[in-house]
Amino acid sequence: MDFVPPNFKEILSGILTLAAREEERVPVAKIHSIFYAMKTHEPILSGLRFSLTGDVCYSRTIEQAIRNLIDWGSLKVVDESIVVIEGTHSFRSYLSRSFTKFQFQAIHSASLRFYDRLHRDAQGVANNNTASNRIPEKARL
Repeated sequence: MDFVPPNFKEILSGILTLAAREEERVPVAKIHSIFYAMKTHEPILSGLRFSLTGDVCYSRTIEQAIRNLIDWGSLKVVDESIVVIEGTHSFRSYLSRSFTKFQFQAIHSASLRFYDRLHRDAQGVANNNTASNRIPEKARL
């Protein structure tokens, strides 16, 4: 069984905020699916548990982290999406005081990878609508 630190909710909240852009919209379902995909490669996420139903994955811990950020004033829910608002600076300061420098850097690195995956997925969706991406892979050679 994986060890879950008592401040795991703050770790997930940090991953959601440290590399976020102001006013960036992130679908809640996408947050769950990206964390699910990252779990196998990120030791920091080893304690994260998911419920899987068909193609949908859900984590109560992620929902708690989102609610935590809403309480901090860092996020607000709009049309089933998350919007990062200006309160992220105070939460970032809180994280930098709550964790060692090494831990904070690990959370920030995981946040950068989270948003890199999010933006790659968003570009993939946008690119799937272009003619060149509708050509089968073998035909491109």
